[in-house]
Amino acid sequence: MTMSFTKTLEQLLAILRDEANATHEIDGTDEERLSKHKRTAKNHDTQEALGNAHKARGMASSPSLVQLLLIATLPISAGCGEVFDAADEHNELADSESEHGEVMGEVDEDQRPGVNTSTSDGAPDPGGALSDSGAGSSTGEPEEFTTGDNVDAPPEVLQPEVQGSHAPDPITAAGPVTLSVIAFDDKAIERVDFFVDDKLVAAVTDHDYGHYTHTLAIDHQDDAGEFEFHAVAVDNAGQTTTSGTVPWTVELPESGSSLFSAPDEPPPPGEHIYWEDVAVSPNGEFFVVGRRIEDGVVSLLSERRGPGGSLIDDSWVPPTNGRFGVAVAFMDSTPIVVARDVDGSSWVGRYTASGSPMYQYIVDDAEWRDVAVAGDLVYVVGNTGALSTTDTNARTWAMTPELEPYWIRNENAGGDKHVARALAVADGRVFAVGQITYDNNPQPYGAAWAYAAEDGTPLWSREFPTENEDIFGVTVLPDGLRTAGLKENDGGKRMLVRHLQADNGIGVPISALEQTADVEIAYTIAASSHGEYVVAGAECAFGAECFAQRRRYAGNSKKWQVQMGLKSSATRYVVAKTLPYGYVALLGQHDVNYGNGDQGSSWLRVIHP
Repeated sequence: MTMSFTKTLEQLLAILRDEANATHEIDGTDEERLSKHKRTAKNHDTQEALGNAHKARGMASSPSLVQLLLIATLPISAGCGEVFDAADEHNELADSESEHGEVMGEVDEDQRPGVNTSTSDGAPDPGGALSDSGAGSSTGEPEEFTTGDNVDAPPEVLQPEVQGSHAPDPITAAGPVTLSVIAFDDKAIERVDFFVDDKLVAAVTDHDYGHYTHTLAIDHQDDAGEFEFHAVAVDNAGQTTTSGTVPWTVELPESGSSLFSAPDEPPPPGEHIYWEDVAVSPNGEFFVVGRRIEDGVVSLLSERRGPGGSLIDDSWVPPTNGRFGVAVAFMDSTPIVVARDVDGSSWVGRYTASGSPMYQYIVDDAEWRDVAVAGDLVYVVGNTGALSTTDTNARTWAMTPELEPYWIRNENAGGDKHVARALAVADGRVFAVGQITYDNNPQPYGAAWAYAAEDGTPLWSREFPTENEDIFGVTVLPDGLRTAGLKENDGGKRMLVRHLQADNGIGVPISALEQTADVEIAYTIAASSHGEYVVAGAECAFGAECFAQRRRYAGNSKKWQVQMGLKSSATRYVVAKTLPYGYVALLGQHDVNYGNGDQGSSWLRVIHP
C-alpha cells in the first residue's frame, strides 16, 4: 500500500477528529436519532464539492466524510484492511481513537445510515406529508462499527420519486412513468426492489452512479387509480433499508376519445386530397402519403406532421404527376414509401427524414398495396397485373435495405384472381391477407397466407368458405391473428372480423365476429393494449350517407363504438395504426360540399387507449 494513500487517509481522519462533535441536520424528528449523528462531519469545502456532484445526479443530500472515506477506499478493496492496520500503528491516529471513540469505536445501532426522503427540489422535507415515513427502516444491521474489512452498514436510500418528483402531479395521459431512487452502501448494493402498492414490480441491478430507475407503461384504463411507490435496497450481505412512500395518481381520458385531429382546414374547392397511409417516426412525427387530384391530374401527396398533428412539410417527397402513394413505413429513422403509377407499374423508395432520396425500385405490371419493415428487410404485398382487368397472382416481396429483391412468393393455386391487400410481420413470420376469385364464380373468398420472414418459406395458406368476402387488414395479438373485412349478405355489407391461430404453422380459424347491422364495413384493424384491438371503417344506411366508425374489442366483446358526425357517401376510416402505449392512429376520408364545390378531404386522428 502506498504512503500517499496512507497520508490521505490520515488527513481525512484528522478532519474527522477535529470536528467529531459537529452535527449534520438530516430529515426526521427523532431527537435521539439526531443527537447520535455527531460523527457525520461538516467539512464544508469537501461537502460542497461532493454535494454538487450528487445534485447533478438528482441527489438531495451531501454525503458525510465517513461516506467520502468509504467511497475513497472502494477502488482498493483488496488492501483496505492493510490501510487501517497501518493507520492503527500511527501514534497520532491512536491518540485520536482514544480521544474520539465515536469515530472508529463503538457506535449505537441508531447511528446506522437511514433513509432520507427529500423534496423534488433537493431540500430535506422535515415537515411534509411524507416525513413520518421518510426515515424508513433497516434490518440486519451490525451492533458495532468496526475497522477494516469488517465494516458493513446497511444500505442508504435517498429520494424515492415518481416522474422525478417527491409529490408528483396526477398523470393524465398514457405513456411511460419513471420510478426512481438513489441507493448506496459501504460495501455494495446487490439490488433495489421497486414496489407499487406493496407489489414487487421490478428488481433493479443496473444503476447510474447509484441512481436506480424503473419505467412502467401506462397504456390502458385499468392502469388508472391511486397508487403508492416505495423501494427496498438490499446490500450484498442481505441487509435491507426501506425508503419512504410516494403516493401518485393516474387519471386517463375516456378510452376512444381523440388526443388530436388534423388538419383543421378543408382543402381548396375542387381539390381532392386522399390520405392512404401513415407511419410514425422514432421521434413521434407522422408521415402521411396519398394522392392529390386537381383538375383531373393525380399526383403523389406526402405530408410530415408533428407529434400533435401540426403541419411541418406538405411535400417531403417531391410530387410526381401520374403517381400516388399507397403505403409508408419506417426503417430506423428513414421512411419507406410505396406508390403506384397510373400506367400500371409500382414503385418503392427509401428517403432520409428530410426527403432526400436514398434508394428506389420499380416493378412493371404490378399493384403494390402495403409495406412493413422488420429487422433489416422491407416487405411489400400486392398482386401482379391489374386486378380490375386480368387474372392476377397475390405476391409478397422481401427487399434488402437498399431495396433490392431478397425473395418473392406468388399465390395462384386454386383460383384465377388472387390479391394480397395487407400484411403484418411478427415473430419471424409474414402474414398476408386478401381475396381469391374464380372465373366460374365471380364472388370473392377471403384468404390468408403465412411465410417465414427470413427466406419466404411457405408456412400455411387459408381460404375461407364464406362467399362475397374480402379482407382489408390484419393485426397480430397475443392470442393470434385478427383480420378485418366485410362480406355481402342480402344486398348489405357487414363487418367480419376473423380470429386465426397463428402458432404451430396452421392458421386454423378460431372464431368469426360478424355484425348484423346492414352496410357495416371494416376496412382496417390495429392492436391496442392489453390484447385488445380497434376496428375501423364505415356504417351506412342503404343507398345513403355513411359515418366513419371505430370500435374497440376485447376478444369478441365490444367495449365502445364511436361514429364521426360529418358524413357523406364516401366517409370512412381507411387505416388504423398501432402506436406506443395503447394509442391508435386513424386515417379517414370523405367527399363533402361546403357550398363551394365538391371537395375530397382526409384527416388524421389519434385516440386514447
